[in-house]
Amino acid sequence: MREGLLAHTLWSPSNRRRFEHWVWLPPGAHRDLPVVMLLHGVYEGGGFCWPQKGFADLCAARLVAAGEVPPFCLVMPGDTGAEQGSGYCDWRDGTTCAETYLVDELLPWVAAELPAGGELHIGGLSMGGYGALTLALRHPGVFRSASSTSGFFDPARLFRFVPDAQQRMWGDGEGMRDHDPRALVTDAERRRDLRIAFDCGTEDELLDQNRDFHALLDGIGVDHSYAERPGGHEWEYWSARLEHHLRFHLAGAAFSP
Repeated sequence: MREGLLAHTLWSPSNRRRFEHWVWLPPGAHRDLPVVMLLHGVYEGGGFCWPQKGFADLCAARLVAAGEVPPFCLVMPGDTGAEQGSGYCDWRDGTTCAETYLVDELLPWVAAELPAGGELHIGGLSMGGYGALTLALRHPGVFRSASSTSGFFDPARLFRFVPDAQQRMWGDGEGMRDHDPRALVTDAERRRDLRIAFDCGTEDELLDQNRDFHALLDGIGVDHSYAERPGGHEWEYWSARLEHHLRFHLAGAAFSP
């Protein structure tokens, strides 16, 4: 196991199961550290992919050691493993309570068990990018910033991975709108004081969705950071972009155009 990287399990009353999550902590004695939560995409099923495939802990350690970001806690949870992807939401049919787990169960554990106490930040890739923006907007005031890399912004994208899930997830059209970041972000109260950043590879099939969301935010006057870089929907792109996201969350650094 690499230095500072630990696996934990947490009992989830809402899901009636134990879930594993991964944590990286900086060396030394700390308290009241900021927290960055990183969400994974579909198929992965667990936060292990961020250190295993994206080397997130090594990126975090390098940035802290270089003084580019302050010491912080990195938390990498799973999405409960429901189907091929939970969308980080509570499903109407009871299949998963991913949103309740992350917000109402995991975050209190972070506050109690880690040297946390500073601002909370959330980011993710692909489905995790969708989840990061959606959770931050659905829980205004909880997260100071939210970011997405190669994310999608149309919740109907989830039905590509779970084709029969629309009614099972949210029921009627109102349920989907309640989990649509394009609709949520138009509410000024939901986005108040929330810093937003996102990027996408120029060879990624989700590029149009990212461009559309960028145009939406420009159109309603929402300050945000957006970038396009060469790359596809792949770990090579995500691991390279992670340092930019961590600098955005922890040092206020905007993405370059």
